[in-house]
Amino acid sequence: MNERGGRDGEHYWLTAQEIAQFKRDGYVTLRDVMTEAELTAIEPAFQQFIRGEIEGMGRDFCDMSGPYGRAFEDFNLVNAVLPRRYRPDLCGNLFELRCASISRQLIGADATLDYDQFLAKRPNKPDAEFSWHQDLGYWPTGTPDTQTATCSLALDDADRENGCLRVVPGSHKGPLRPHKPLHAGGRDASHILSITLDANDPVAELPLKRGDITVHDERIVHGSGGNTSKARWRRTYIVAFRSKACVAYERAIGFTHSHNDTINWQTHLGALET
Repeated sequence: MNERGGRDGEHYWLTAQEIAQFKRDGYVTLRDVMTEAELTAIEPAFQQFIRGEIEGMGRDFCDMSGPYGRAFEDFNLVNAVLPRRYRPDLCGNLFELRCASISRQLIGADATLDYDQFLAKRPNKPDAEFSWHQDLGYWPTGTPDTQTATCSLALDDADRENGCLRVVPGSHKGPLRPHKPLHAGGRDASHILSITLDANDPVAELPLKRGDITVHDERIVHGSGGNTSKARWRRTYIVAFRSKACVAYERAIGFTHSHNDTINWQTHLGALET
């Protein structure tokens, strides 16, 4: 292990300080996880999804800021969930491998890839907001181990103008907060859930340079603003890792993170809304 941290082939070594921050704050920012050449190699597949060129995705291709059924040309926040399902050649790419290395250091040696996702905020789309939420609020109850390391790669520089990630540091140590569907019609009309911040919640913005990543856990409160820039995209490649037992449990009950799944498992949502 490189005590200074950083890239090492298929690995990315964390420092003791970075591991401690993740445990303390619920997130950590890591710099230069991917080089320019490495980013260039994965962009063609990413762009194929974001341009809407992959057929047969159903609700796995949608606007993550609005209801299902919105016309593609009207999308604000283009969302392609589970891209490796629709293009299996993405499996085992270098970004996945480095994030597996990071996740094993943060949540344990059996960290297993749970899902992947491509997101893109179009320029000049102030409504391309990602509502405040906790990831665990979207997922089934009863998992044997909820620990998660969600790794989000910046394919573009991200800042306040184009809607970088915002978090409430330390909120992962608190309870799971009430989540409610953001749009009329509930989960059948839109995937989006939302929570309301408390007046004393401290909000931190996490600006990134292209090639940097953030890693957050399943309980931290987070979201992002719209893209108010005139010409800049904000593109993000996400891979999330959880324990082997957790992923096995989810699959056994039919939960795959696909928006096409039939929801027939117990969720947090009903209990939290009451």
